[in-house]
Amino acid sequence: MTFSQTPKTLLTFVYATFLCLSFSAVAHADTVVRSGETVSVAEENIIEGDFYAGANIVNISGSVDEDLVSAAAQITINGSVGDDALIVSGKTNIHGTVGDDLRIISGEVTIAESIEGDLFVIGGVVNILSTARIGGDILVYAGQVTVEGEVEGDVIGSVEQLRLDAPIGGDVDVMVTQLTIGDRAVIEGDVRYVSELPANQSLNATLKGELVRSDPVLPGSDLNAKTALVPVLVLLFSVLVWFLVSRKTLSLLVNRALVHSPRPFLIGLISVFMVPVAAGLLLVSMIGTLVGVVAMLAYALFLALSVIGLSAVLGQLMMKVFNQPAVTLSLVTLAVGVVGVSLLLLLPFVGQAILLALGVLTFGTIIDLLIRPSLN
Repeated sequence: MTFSQTPKTLLTFVYATFLCLSFSAVAHADTVVRSGETVSVAEENIIEGDFYAGANIVNISGSVDEDLVSAAAQITINGSVGDDALIVSGKTNIHGTVGDDLRIISGEVTIAESIEGDLFVIGGVVNILSTARIGGDILVYAGQVTVEGEVEGDVIGSVEQLRLDAPIGGDVDVMVTQLTIGDRAVIEGDVRYVSELPANQSLNATLKGELVRSDPVLPGSDLNAKTALVPVLVLLFSVLVWFLVSRKTLSLLVNRALVHSPRPFLIGLISVFMVPVAAGLLLVSMIGTLVGVVAMLAYALFLALSVIGLSAVLGQLMMKVFNQPAVTLSLVTLAVGVVGVSLLLLLPFVGQAILLALGVLTFGTIIDLLIRPSLN
């Protein structure tokens, strides 16, 4: 694998199908769900099944026997997770073991213990300490990454500053601004990287394969300002149509998304990743084919609405931060949101991560509005 080779009754029925499919595919009677300002699992506690947590701070010192799904401002794992872990947070500290794959979207990531499966990270700063061990591949999109712990598989991704200072059992295939290969690096496979700068390689580093650098492909001359503006205009037109056709529903979406509760985000997190899996299983079955088709079509519709709606959510958030707390949804808010989306797209890694989180939030909010049209 190389980097260069990514009426209301109907909607209620669709959501009910989504919910049932998602939980039938990933949850069972032992699933534990917790939310609040702080969620903790004490050292002596054992979660005998899946664990879903949404809070400002999540601390797990005990054991989760199966999967972990968590969203928080700060997440710390000092205990163990038996199977997969999916984490979305501002800051993530992994000082415990994960029995299978670990997927993280976070501004700052520190990994200090064993991950038995693959590691997938979208983040700002990622540190894999010397005490860590990655049993599979690393797929990373980040600003600054330091790998000091052993990696048994490949290292793949796109990074601004990448430092490899550990044994790596597979290949390295990355797009970087600057690649540094440190004293402790022992790379069994090839190192292929796309960069304008040559790698900084220590004399003590061991490369058993080839070191190959490729120049980045510069945008063609036909990629002008007009071409770059087309996606922005499409997004602006789409959200304006929604605003003019049904300002009330768009306002409900924005207000619910910005309510101080992790519920919409958790619903979105579960649905975005799990519904396609459940729908795929139904599509290959005989009796569930039609339900699977309906689920996938509705899923695609909600994704499209989420892409349109996130610009309104972002615009309202930006207006509240930079203008007035009580600002109402307006054409100016929508324009600010579309500009904000455009600027985040230009911000490597972190900008895309923020947009992804907003998209998940908007997706979950749409579904939450179907369940609870009113909070009263």
